[in-house]
Amino acid sequence: MSVGYLDSVRKQFAYYKLLGEKTFAQLADDELHWQHNEDTNSVATIVKHLAGNMRSRWTDFLTSDGEKEWRDREAEFENDLGTREAMVAKWEEGWACLFSALDGLTEADLERIIYIRNQGHTVMEAINRQLAHYPYHVGQIVHIGKMLRGEAWQSLSIPRGRSADHNAEKFNQPKHRGHFTDGVFAHAHTIPLLLAQLNEAHNDLWRTVRELTEAQRVKAVPGKWNALQHLEHIHFGVKAMAGYLALPKSAVEEKFGRMDRPSMDMAELTARYYDRLAQGVVPPDRFVPRAIVADEAPRLLSEGPTLLERMSGGLAQWTEAELDRYMCPHPAMGPLTAREMVMFTVLHAQHHMRSIQRITA
Repeated sequence: MSVGYLDSVRKQFAYYKLLGEKTFAQLADDELHWQHNEDTNSVATIVKHLAGNMRSRWTDFLTSDGEKEWRDREAEFENDLGTREAMVAKWEEGWACLFSALDGLTEADLERIIYIRNQGHTVMEAINRQLAHYPYHVGQIVHIGKMLRGEAWQSLSIPRGRSADHNAEKFNQPKHRGHFTDGVFAHAHTIPLLLAQLNEAHNDLWRTVRELTEAQRVKAVPGKWNALQHLEHIHFGVKAMAGYLALPKSAVEEKFGRMDRPSMDMAELTARYYDRLAQGVVPPDRFVPRAIVADEAPRLLSEGPTLLERMSGGLAQWTEAELDRYMCPHPAMGPLTAREMVMFTVLHAQHHMRSIQRITA
């Protein structure tokens, strides 16, 4: 029972995290700070409070009081998170603290006593306390999103009028053991996660090139690219994606069309990419870098963040549903959804960073 309990609560926490992120994706930047009145909190403020609570409760979870001396709870309710990026960073920091603590627990820990403001709880009771608290606030976030979007709101549960269809689908399956979130995370690469992964993958790439010597930056075997050429190749792809994401959706549909299948997850996309590489795929001429010398490194390294910022700004104008709806053809992979193409941009940067590390070792 206990091992199942830990697995179940982790899935439930992850489910409510996803609901929050799907709401963020439907809101404009200024709407994240909207307040119904002075006595209510904005989405960004609720995120700030959740992150503060999570860091306090789950840091040194088993060994220190859950209300840390360094926590300033009152400040959590000031609506002063300036940007979407700052809000998402707080959000991710809090959840990372929670999941790290949960992943370190065992069945034997569940009856241990921990304290919150000197009040003793079993570990299970403390988990249950937060499993009620966090969905309470995520529900507030979702409610704000529905108020702001009105008829344009994209339902995060069973859409109104579809209950009978949903029940028919479920009852058409044989009885089985499962968790209600099974299947929910097929598209867990939400826009906030994609933005974070884009930044992480490209920052790792730029740091790798920045730390090379001039000689290493132009080192290559005949017929192969040097590190700076790999970097420019990545820039070509990011620039192309920035242009695609900036198009009006009507233009995307007219030019590329819609997809009639769900988006792949990262594992399937990665397997398909490396299968194509094994077949000896060659990039189109427009993605092949010219000869580049060491003196051009500063230009390339300053150009990268500008291009990625442009792409990230375009991505922020899409909704989760649109990422799965529209086609974005890849010259080697064939038709992809827009979501898959953004995921590929992450994968692509990681792959070429490893290529650079191999040729400069």
